[in-house]
Amino acid sequence: MTKGTTSPARLRRRRRLILAGAAAGLIAVVFWIAFEVTLAGAVRDANVQSQRRLALFDRTLEAIIERFHYLPVAISQAPETRAALENPDNAQAVEAANGFLSKLNETAGASEIFLMEDTGSVVAASNWWTLTSLVGTNYSFRPYFADAMARGRAEFYAFGMSTSVPGLFLSQRVDGPDGPLGVAVTKINLGEIEAAWWRSGELIGIVDLNNVIILSTRPDWRYRPLQTIPRTQFAAIADQQRYGERGVDNDGIITDRWFSRGGEFTLLTGSDPETSGYFVLKELRLPKHGWRLLSFTPLAPLYGSALTMATAAALACAALLLILVLLEQRRRLVAQRLADHNQLELRVAERTEDLHAMNEQLRAEIAERIRAEKAEEDAQQGLVQAAKLATLGQTLAGVAHEVSQPVAALATHMASARLIEQRRGGSELGPILGAMDKVVERLANLTGHLKTFSRKETRVAMQADIGAVIANALDLTDHRLREVGVDVEYRRPNPSVSVVANPIHLEQVLINLIANAADAMQDQPMRVLSIGVSPGHDTASIAVTDTGSGIEAADMSNLFDPFFTTKPAGKGLGLGLAISSGLIRDAGGTITVRSTTDKGSTFTVTLPLAGAKAGTAVPFEVSA
Repeated sequence: MTKGTTSPARLRRRRRLILAGAAAGLIAVVFWIAFEVTLAGAVRDANVQSQRRLALFDRTLEAIIERFHYLPVAISQAPETRAALENPDNAQAVEAANGFLSKLNETAGASEIFLMEDTGSVVAASNWWTLTSLVGTNYSFRPYFADAMARGRAEFYAFGMSTSVPGLFLSQRVDGPDGPLGVAVTKINLGEIEAAWWRSGELIGIVDLNNVIILSTRPDWRYRPLQTIPRTQFAAIADQQRYGERGVDNDGIITDRWFSRGGEFTLLTGSDPETSGYFVLKELRLPKHGWRLLSFTPLAPLYGSALTMATAAALACAALLLILVLLEQRRRLVAQRLADHNQLELRVAERTEDLHAMNEQLRAEIAERIRAEKAEEDAQQGLVQAAKLATLGQTLAGVAHEVSQPVAALATHMASARLIEQRRGGSELGPILGAMDKVVERLANLTGHLKTFSRKETRVAMQADIGAVIANALDLTDHRLREVGVDVEYRRPNPSVSVVANPIHLEQVLINLIANAADAMQDQPMRVLSIGVSPGHDTASIAVTDTGSGIEAADMSNLFDPFFTTKPAGKGLGLGLAISSGLIRDAGGTITVRSTTDKGSTFTVTLPLAGAKAGTAVPFEVSA
């Protein structure tokens, strides 16, 4: 092997390595896509579930707060309240207010209920009899007092200064005739809702306007900011004294937060494994209170399910690739077997090629033999037809010879009869003798034509008046039409129309067509024969239409063949249409037929005009 060339085995090895690398890359891509798609779906589902849970927690929180919303208003309208605020130095009025507030709280179940003067000092309270009584304490620095005095009512969440118990303060201004008398306050302990959240097993927290967690299922998150608060903001929060004596632990629970895969993610740090690591954060704003309700969903289970799904997808892809490899190997094996089979087939084909060639040659000889036999059969049938026509010609010539002498004798007798009639001076037999003269003349012409039928006829240009020819034909077939009972529709063309044709031949054709029409209408209820003449630009057409039984479609192609007839045996030889077709063809014209079964037939004879003469269709005239 020369330098620079590569062996086929090395090429195959390199191709296998390339395919293996491509397969590994494809599996890795499938793994990554499955992981991303599954994780994104899991995050989306987690957000949906968190949104539902937060909405439920929000409704629970609102239900608890709404239970106490009526208390500040009810207290502000009570006479005991107004009496105590109008006369804070009256011990009896203050004692009555304390008793009223205590009884009211026994029913309401609030944390504390108390009254504040317009100076911020507590005049009466529901816990006046306890060691942590609020009576005498001044809370004018609390926002719920200042906001209620300014706007009429307020809401504020803070750590209790006297009771060291956090709660939501609902305040209502008490108005007197001369201005504000003070403020009625109801404190709600939200520890009940914290307990309910804790039992749900969720990581839930409420964040106030300062971004500090005030309620949570994790006690160690309470009064800690989500993220570390800057020093300037932290000092302002400390002055509010809303988070107890210790204030806010400025150690944020969230180290980092970011958006990805359609959701918000956070990183929590801490010693407790349940509250450290990566979480999906979902937030629900509570604008009525200025709070935000947060839900933390651990990301580790979502990652685990995504890894499981991605691994399954990668294994499925690997299995599919393995199946494809096995199918390819099987295809190669089958291709090899097919190649061997084709080689065997080729050898068999080579051995049988001569036999196929001999078979083809034999088939060609058989086909040639069949064609020769068919040609021989056609020739025999043609000879038979020619012999029939020859015999018919000889017979007609003999008949013409035999008939010509009686016709001549008849003409002589007719001339004698006419002389005798003239001598007598009679006129009764004159029309009859004239009609008989015409018949004898026609017989003479027919016998003359029959004598020349077997000889080649010299073509002489002749003209025929269509009107005269049709009149003669109708005259000669009148007895047959009357016998059948046929009504004739015909109008003689005016002016006359002449065509290039032998009048006797054209008359023979029309007689044959009229006689055939009469035979076709013999058994029909309606028997009408219509003859129309239509001169055109250089031709004229004669249409003979009957209302007979029509011609079958299978017989149309053989209609003009010699000895073909649809009439019963003994009623016709089948030569009329064949002779008529030949006579019209010799005159340079055509004869066509249109037929509808049970409705009748129309034979149309078209001949060239004697002169260049155009015309229009001539309407029919009905005559019997």
